[in-house]
Amino acid sequence: MALRLDDGTTIIDLSRPRQGTRHRVLFGVEEASGRAVAVKIESLPGTLEPERRALEWLDAYDGPSPRLRAAGTVASAEAAGAVCLVIDRAAGEAPRSAAGWSRLGRALARLSRFPWEGSGLDVLDHRQFLAVHERRLDDLGRALGAELRERLPAPPPSYVDSPLVLAHGDPGPGNFLDDGGVGTLIDWEDARVAPRGLDLGRAAFIALVGSGPEGYVAEAGTERGRAVVAGLLAESADWAPATDELTWWLTVAGVQFAHRRLERAGEPGVLPWLDAVTVLEDALGANDHDIIW
Repeated sequence: MALRLDDGTTIIDLSRPRQGTRHRVLFGVEEASGRAVAVKIESLPGTLEPERRALEWLDAYDGPSPRLRAAGTVASAEAAGAVCLVIDRAAGEAPRSAAGWSRLGRALARLSRFPWEGSGLDVLDHRQFLAVHERRLDDLGRALGAELRERLPAPPPSYVDSPLVLAHGDPGPGNFLDDGGVGTLIDWEDARVAPRGLDLGRAAFIALVGSGPEGYVAEAGTERGRAVVAGLLAESADWAPATDELTWWLTVAGVQFAHRRLERAGEPGVLPWLDAVTVLEDALGANDHDIIW
């Protein structure tokens, strides 16, 4: 069995790993080079475009991402006409120790060093980003039957001065291959430009909520959350956020995570959105916010 793109790229020796919800994934070998690759075939229109742009952009800067080898549409019979990306298969596995989570944090920190102007990625400035966050708070509040804004931290004064940076958008153990070195961030379909702190809060919250790829053992969430924060800050020579800034970004991530579950409530495998709200409130109330920092 083989898969061929409209540019002539041909992938052979295909196999089918675990699947996501927004595209099909196949592993195989690029016939011309013998290189091991991953193939993503779009199921929902437009979902692979941010990943293509991010990978092309980061390739020019030797970013912590796999190399994009081909992009086009499927020309072979199965899935003909579907948008398709062919990406290097990187070595490594999901981080399962505090050291691995620290390496994830360091990889995320390096993203802020790359320029983003000209990348073509969606840009959410401070006003737009805050408006999205507040809409999510309102949606969750209505579902909860109680006002959430008064119960959760407001943006710190430092928020308006935080720089816009390239963000992965969904960092966690399912999207980082830890090889004991710099590692590789994969699955860039949520990439965007946003105020600095989004990736930090998201990775820390995922550690606490215990999310991960199929078969992942979620344990020592507090330790792993602290490790990813420490790794990111150790690699960020120009950023030393205060506790209120760290707490705000954890809040943003928790709201984002709970809201996504609310949107997908009832779908197979989607956990209760209220559980994510509980994890966030427990984290914010623990030891004067010392659960992570």
